[in-house]
Amino acid sequence: MSDSGHRTRLTVDVDLAATPIEGVLRHEHGADKPFAGWVALIRALELALDDERLRPAPPPSG
Repeated sequence: MSDSGHRTRLTVDVDLAATPIEGVLRHEHGADKPFAGWVALIRALELALDDERLRPAPPPSG
């Protein structure tokens, strides 16, 4: 893992009764991203990470 300090937290809410996998990916700086299926979950992750990479890195602490 990089020591850049530029990290984010993602949350995945999954509907346990759904087949295939279904739910919502959430992160603090972007819109919720609903998904249905494994490929859609990966795409939601990619989109959330793209959103975060566009944000400026926090200033170094210390």
